[in-house]
Amino acid sequence: MPDSVLQATPFEQAAGAVQEWLNGPGAAIVSQVLHPDRSRHFASWQLELPHPVVGPQRVTLSLLRDFPASAPQIHFDKRLCLTWPHVEESGRFCHGVEPEAGDYKDPVQIVLHVLERLQEFWVNTENLAWASQEFQKESLSYWFRFCRLFQRFHGRLSPLETRVHYLSIQGVTEGQVASYFKESKHRPRCQMLVATLGKDEPNTLAQRHQWASGTLVRGHALFVPLSENDPWGPTDWPQTFEALCELVASVSGDLQTVPSWIEGKTKEEKRRSSLLVVLVQRNVCYGYQITASVIPHLTSPQVTPISLNRVDPDWALARDQQLKTLHNRRQRRVLVLGCGSLGAPVAELLARAGVGELHLVDMEELEAPNCSRHVLGADAIGHWKADALAKRLRLGIPGVSVTGLPATAAAYVSGRCKPGDYDLVLDCTGETAVRGMLARYRALALGGCHVVHAWMEPFCSAAHVVLVSHDREWPVDDPTDKVNVGQWTTDTRIQLPACGAGFHPYGAADAWQSAGFVAERVLIALDDPTTSSSIWSWVRSKGFFDSLDVRVKVGPHAPDSPNRWDSIQVSRSFVEVFDEN
Repeated sequence: MPDSVLQATPFEQAAGAVQEWLNGPGAAIVSQVLHPDRSRHFASWQLELPHPVVGPQRVTLSLLRDFPASAPQIHFDKRLCLTWPHVEESGRFCHGVEPEAGDYKDPVQIVLHVLERLQEFWVNTENLAWASQEFQKESLSYWFRFCRLFQRFHGRLSPLETRVHYLSIQGVTEGQVASYFKESKHRPRCQMLVATLGKDEPNTLAQRHQWASGTLVRGHALFVPLSENDPWGPTDWPQTFEALCELVASVSGDLQTVPSWIEGKTKEEKRRSSLLVVLVQRNVCYGYQITASVIPHLTSPQVTPISLNRVDPDWALARDQQLKTLHNRRQRRVLVLGCGSLGAPVAELLARAGVGELHLVDMEELEAPNCSRHVLGADAIGHWKADALAKRLRLGIPGVSVTGLPATAAAYVSGRCKPGDYDLVLDCTGETAVRGMLARYRALALGGCHVVHAWMEPFCSAAHVVLVSHDREWPVDDPTDKVNVGQWTTDTRIQLPACGAGFHPYGAADAWQSAGFVAERVLIALDDPTTSSSIWSWVRSKGFFDSLDVRVKVGPHAPDSPNRWDSIQVSRSFVEVFDEN
């Protein structure tokens, strides 16, 4: 066997086998050609295919250098983009064939599969109803292509980035726009456009998430709901101002809806393109930027289709799925006591799960060693953990209200809490004093809301979540020994040459693993307020406990496995554990 074959990579061997087949038995239908981008393509072939609608077409089949890890590519004339579905601006055909493990052994099979998909597609393109249906299925993807091609062809500039905070609407509804322009020697260009509905103010939203940069120009948006059953593809999308007005009139019943709306705006708003018409179908937003006519009343305004990215919580946190649960969580107010290596990631997980309002209480500042296992980093050293974490969550998570409160748990609960303030109080301090304080102040300061205690045993050998519903009480003598898995006979903390209780050694992965477990259980209680008092534990194996260089007596809930990485989850009855009868 030649040395060149022995030294060939798996990619080269697979592509070579296909090349040998296509240049042999396959030569009757394809002919090999030189691809202009040979650095990325191993080899290319062309074939001529007749078509009764668009006429004969030259189709290119090519193998990338990493074939068969990448499927064979098919390219058509790029002018067929938006004429046929599944054709990108470059002419590449999205055939949907994915590589499989067996393609290295038999690389010809994936080429045959792609050619079969091509043949099926070629026949379907003669069916206009099929094409319309395919465009409708992925209308947003085609809209992005439509915007890019339209702007390129007409020489229009769209905002570099767009954000839209959408709320469900029943009819034509006016919203607000904040546009941010960067001045230049040439025509100023909008760097960011933010559109909102309802009480949400776009500049406030942009400032909160640090999107605002440049000169602010305020404007207006007109949101227009379209029927879900209306055809919505490239042939249906307006390309002129008159066509846009007719489409909006089909919803509003008035052909002057858009012209009258524009007429009421200021010259500055018209000049700076701060007017936006948003067409909405199935909660997907399609934007048209309106530019006033050069000669008022003599020429029509210009329309420029633009892509819009939804940033409202329904989409950003749930992709419009399970909205009943999300909206329920959005009404919940939670108090989190302790923003350490457990409380901070739990708070973030609750915010990302849609909990509407979080109050974070912690009296400590972030120190450099905290960076190893805290969600906050070096940029927050010297800052109050509660404040810095609240700022991080407000910046990164749409729709959540987070307040940081630098205070001790005892001072805040005894001095500022009253029944009805919170739906749930989550104690992540792991401190006996805090658990005891909550037990004594519950009726006076918290009322009937759920109280959850969450803590980790040394070395993150176990994590526990104790849900105390309104009909139970956490014992004031703080009997954590009835919950814990290990009886620790030696002090497991590492002492520092300073005043304090030292710290337990564990890593961020340990803490965040526990945080996920805690957040899951807290959400159970928030989603169903009737959830009864329970104790949930995540417990590592006896092999893990045995690997520790400390003396510990392991209880029966640790799995009897020598593998230190094994673990289980345990649910226990609150009543049974504390033997209240």
